[in-house]
Amino acid sequence: MARTKFTAALVFLLIAALPRAEAAVIRSKADIHWLQNLKEEAIEQGISAAVVDNALRDFSPNPRVIALDRKQPESTRTFATYKRLVITPSRIREGRELLHMYKEELAEIERRTGVPPQIVVALWGIESGFGANTGNFDVINSLATLAYEGRRASFFKSELFAALRILENESMEPEDLRGSWAGAMGQCQFMPSTYLAYAVDMDGDEYRDIWESETDVLGSIANYLAAEGWQRGQSWGRRLDGKRRASANASVVRPDGANGPAYLVTDNFRALLKWNRSKYFALSVGLLADKINANKRGSLQ
Repeated sequence: MARTKFTAALVFLLIAALPRAEAAVIRSKADIHWLQNLKEEAIEQGISAAVVDNALRDFSPNPRVIALDRKQPESTRTFATYKRLVITPSRIREGRELLHMYKEELAEIERRTGVPPQIVVALWGIESGFGANTGNFDVINSLATLAYEGRRASFFKSELFAALRILENESMEPEDLRGSWAGAMGQCQFMPSTYLAYAVDMDGDEYRDIWESETDVLGSIANYLAAEGWQRGQSWGRRLDGKRRASANASVVRPDGANGPAYLVTDNFRALLKWNRSKYFALSVGLLADKINANKRGSLQ
């Protein structure tokens, strides 16, 4: 009797396992079909088959990228808290040093684009800590993973195709594209489509290098802002103390509501919003730029 019960239980377990095994095979076939369709679509968009095959030949979704994409929490920070984390004494100090170190390059960039040096340096600092935090994810794999995941498949597939075009246009290898888990690249954290549209070769080596060439990084930041509407000779805005007034081309921003500080902002603030839609981010860039450009030593808070 015991033997019969054991045999019956074993048969039941084997039968129960069959659907799961079959599902795994079907999923594997579906993955292969998805990847083949992705490659074909990339080639149809004009990317060479050699580049596509080389970049995606060994593709396997990265579970860490999927986990990071799914666990992004809603921020509950006030602007006051955000500002304290972003505009730090060490960042102001380093920004001032770099403003002086690259003063000639930044002067030429301002001549070409109209974007002030302190704005360029502030963006550099907030985006990557002046190049210290650029991310070390495989950008091609990350973008393909996020396109495969499906939550924002259309966006990430478009960025993947842009990344493949970078490989082709710049004669780069897939391992050369390193960045954040979401595909933002280099010291200015450009998405691939942004790189294609706005990255520039400022150092004259015929390579738009936002990973290692600080001059290209600074020029690319300024080129983006100029293309997105930065107005030469105009401030981003200022904090309002006392009576508030807005003109036709300026408006008041109160990031922490009626009881918090108010800022009078211009079209240049709106250009910063094109970079990042967060008002916290755009205000912090402007305020950090003001601190970096301040003539008073010791004004690091």
